[in-house]
Amino acid sequence: MPGILSPTDFAACARCGSGRVHPKLLVMGPIAGIDSDSRSFICESCGHEGLPVFFDTAEIREQFEAEKKGVAVPAAKAPREGVLSIPILPVLTEPLFDLKLIELVQLATVTGVAWKDRAVRATAYRVGFQEYWDAIGGPRYNASRVFMLDLAGINRASPNFDVMRHLVKRCEVWLDLGAREPGEVMDGYMLDVERVVAGSKTLASLEDYIDLHALSADVLPCLDWDGQVRWLDPRERRTDVREVAKSLKAIGFRSLCVMDTRRLGTGAGPDPALLAALEGLDLELYLGGGLQESDVPALGERGFAGGFVDPYTPVIRDLLRAKREEPTAAPAPEPTARPSPSTRAVPDSG
Repeated sequence: MPGILSPTDFAACARCGSGRVHPKLLVMGPIAGIDSDSRSFICESCGHEGLPVFFDTAEIREQFEAEKKGVAVPAAKAPREGVLSIPILPVLTEPLFDLKLIELVQLATVTGVAWKDRAVRATAYRVGFQEYWDAIGGPRYNASRVFMLDLAGINRASPNFDVMRHLVKRCEVWLDLGAREPGEVMDGYMLDVERVVAGSKTLASLEDYIDLHALSADVLPCLDWDGQVRWLDPRERRTDVREVAKSLKAIGFRSLCVMDTRRLGTGAGPDPALLAALEGLDLELYLGGGLQESDVPALGERGFAGGFVDPYTPVIRDLLRAKREEPTAAPAPEPTARPSPSTRAVPDSG
């Protein structure tokens, strides 16, 4: 409808929703049959005359037409933020309760991790939490959220809430605190984190997820997988990752993480067999274990919502090395004392 509608406008009949509308042409006038009455439009579908309804997109106009016809139309989904690349931060805290809080926080370290004896174990490679966060939170990496593993909670059932409460203030955190019971999972929200993650490795069975969903549907289930889903109780026989994922969807969860524990910390990339097992599931899926930053875009192309990146990828190690080599504002001689083990990187023995 030139002269009336701009190219980005989508008009519809106010009565039936049809897009087949045009300005009413005047029979009499300075140029009969060409001049139009800008106040009237005619719908070719139902013959209605009057002002049309305007929409920003053709899709919204089509939804309006369907609703006018009495066809049930599902609400449009909010646009996805984009495939997320989230660094894994395995945090190890020492239970030295005679120290002040700030000193205790300084002892928190980000460690390397490996799957050993059916558990997530810290490796020898570790860096002080503040140094690690300065590297990935800086402008070169620009991490906006992290997936924090509280290793004290996961391996010793002893989450250090005082230290975690201090650490999570630095960024948006998805937290696995190693909860053994659904009620303990909810304790994570007392720390004011963005999302609490419930790993199968510390839950007894699928029934725990039923109880957890009854408490909150916002919790992110995480299936810890090493060829089969691993549960805290080895008597739980529902271990096929695809079938368990379907069960979680039936419970009511709409998002899910799968952690390939065999590849965790290796940087080896995703397992093609695991990717194939997860294809076609109508879930918001996140994958972790062996991922580097370059693996995440390909996950997005396969329909994944995001990936959890290993703690010490080559990119992150380079950032840590560059951070240590930055010149100081005052080029004074370095002290001769050896650096504290909590802030000194140790080569990975694994």
